[in-house]
Formats: sequence, structure tokens, C-alpha cells
Amino acid sequence: MTRSIDALERRVGEIVAEIEDRLVAIRRTLHANPELAFAEHETAALVASFLADLGIEYRAGIGKTGIAALVGSGPGRTVGIRGDMDALPIEERSGAPYASRRPGVMHACGHDAHTAIALGVAAVMARLGDDLPGRAMMIFQPAEESLNGARAMLADGLFDGTKPDVMLGYHNWPLLPAGTVGWHPDVAFASSDGFDVTITGKSGHGAHPHLAVDPVVAMAHFINEIQMIVSREIAPLAAAVVTVGRVQGGTARNQIPDSVHLEGTIRTLLPETRDHVMAALERVARGTAEGHRVVCEVTFVPGVAAVRNDPAVLPVVLAAAQDRLGEERVICLPQGSMGSEDFAEYSSRVPAAHLRLGSKRDGLDTMLHRSDFDLDEGCIAIGAAVVSAAALRLMTA
Repeated sequence: MTRSIDALERRVGEIVAEIEDRLVAIRRTLHANPELAFAEHETAALVASFLADLGIEYRAGIGKTGIAALVGSGPGRTVGIRGDMDALPIEERSGAPYASRRPGVMHACGHDAHTAIALGVAAVMARLGDDLPGRAMMIFQPAEESLNGARAMLADGLFDGTKPDVMLGYHNWPLLPAGTVGWHPDVAFASSDGFDVTITGKSGHGAHPHLAVDPVVAMAHFINEIQMIVSREIAPLAAAVVTVGRVQGGTARNQIPDSVHLEGTIRTLLPETRDHVMAALERVARGTAEGHRVVCEVTFVPGVAAVRNDPAVLPVVLAAAQDRLGEERVICLPQGSMGSEDFAEYSSRVPAAHLRLGSKRDGLDTMLHRSDFDLDEGCIAIGAAVVSAAALRLMTA
């Protein structure tokens, strides 16, 4: 690392300290006014206004509501930095003074803070201006929760003019205290794929089951059997999760319905495990059809691959975090998350690293996607500083 980068990193801390209060205020505004996937119109307008105030030119409407901007003109590498913007269909019960004003919609995953962090990074890059050794591609992405916002931006030409040489991602993590950064040497987040199953039998009176073909019993058998895929076919250290989240069927308590429908997800860390679970699920479906005299149709809904940290990128990012926070506050996590992230759409195209920013608030025992979710807002300034410093190093790595 050159002296010039040392000097730039010192300026990073100064700039972030100056704008921290504004970033926190932005996070609270976004938290009070959450918007669902592909409906982030007010959020995108706030982002656009902030970038315009910095004198940053941007492209709006990428993938419906996404925004992208290039900052800097140095000869080094282009570093992509993604901040997601969407909220969840959850009724907030946090009791915070900045709680959601929109019934049934809530920033229960901290994307409001992610957007504020990305704006902080944009501000740092704009202030450093001509001193930047490379370029920062700021990506404000919609629809991460539905796992198709990154794909929509890419399909709409996000990388057509300029493709970043490397990508940086981050997510707040309420299992780690604020002021820390978590990382995993390989898989940061699992792959995720959906599956839909429709089992069709023959309807009949509940009093005469022998004159019907019961799809409900067949479905119960199917649900139990697919749990055995993970427990008896997948090596314990390979990791997989098969979850049924929705079951629909029947209209009356005393009638056997014609059909039952279920929806679920498959999460894995390894591609070969992903393929094995899908094949096994189809095999169970065939067995269910034969054993229960029903038709069992399976449709897979392609999701995203696992997010893997690149072995050449990650050490550069960790060194920046350690120099800023101290080695003891940059924590190697024993395992990746079985949650999923559509940051995988970027990391599958360019080398990337993904960090978890400690966000646990003292006295609050919560987790992502809960109705009482809130975070320690100190993670915003820390995230902006760490990501900015890492981006500077990656520009010259």
C-alpha cells in the first residue's frame, strides 16, 4: 500500500465523521417510509437527490427503480459497491420513533441502513475526487428480498458500458456487536431455489375416503419424505435446508379435495448438493405418485447461486477492515449463512467479497426479518468507512 493510499484512508475517516449524522437521518427517513421490491420510487428519488448534491452523474430507472453512478477517473481498477433498497411485507412492532408509517411494510432487514452506507461511500468517493486511484461504481439496487433485483439491473444494461473489475457487498448482522465485521473464508450466503408441487387426486366425501384419492394424505407423506433428503442423503458438513413455507388445499372440512399445492425453498452451499437435492425431490415426487395413486407435479423456480468470497479479493478487504477497526474486531465466522443474497448475480460474474457488519443494538434480542427488528446505527459510519477504505485498496491491488 502506497503513502498516497494511506493519506486517502485518513481522509476517509474525516469525511465519514462529518456526514455521519446526515447518514443516520437518511436511514431514519427511509425506515419510516419503506417500499417493497420494484416500488422503491421515493427511496430512489432520495438517492438521486443525494448524488446530485454531490455533483455525481447517475443513471436512474435501471431494472425499474435501480440507480448506478461512476465516481472517479483514476487509472486503477473499477470497484462495484452494491447497496440494496427494498423493504419487506411485515407489520413493524419495534416501537421506534422512526418506525414505519406504512401499514404492513417494514425495513426488517436493514436495507435502509445499507442504502445510507452506500450513500456514505459515494460521498467519500466524490470528496476524494481526482485523487481516486481508480473508479467506484455505486449500485443502488431494488428487489433484493425477491432475489431478482440484481438480475433485473444486469438485464437492463448495468454492466454494458462499464463492467467492474471487482465487487464489494455487505449486510448488517445483528448477531455481531456494532463496531465489528464478520467474514467467512468461502461461502458467505447459500444458494436459494424455489419449488412448487401440485398433487392431484380425486375429490370425495370425507365419510367415504375409499371412493376418493386423497391428495392431502399424499402431500403429508411428501412433506415428511423430503425432510429425509437432508438428514439421510446429504453429508452433515455439506449443509442443505429444505423448507415448505406454504400449503394450500381444500375448501371444506368434510370434503377430500381434488388437489393440494405447496411451495418451498432449497438452500445449499455447494453446487453438487444443490443438484442432488433437486434430483432427490423429483424422485420422492415419483414415489409419492406411485404409492398414493396421485399425480405429483414438481416445478423448480430458479433462484440464485451461493455467494462465494474470492480468495484474492477477500484478504485485501480484510486488511482494510483490520487496519481501521483492529484485528480483534474483524471476526472469522465459523460458518456461512444459509440465508441467500442476490449479490450472487454479481459475484458469479466478477471477483467479489462480502462482509457482515455488526449491528446488534444493546438490550435488543432480535434478528433479520422480525417485526421488532432494529439496529445500532453506529454500523452506518463504520460500514461506510470500512467499505470506502477497502474500495481504495482494491483500486490499486
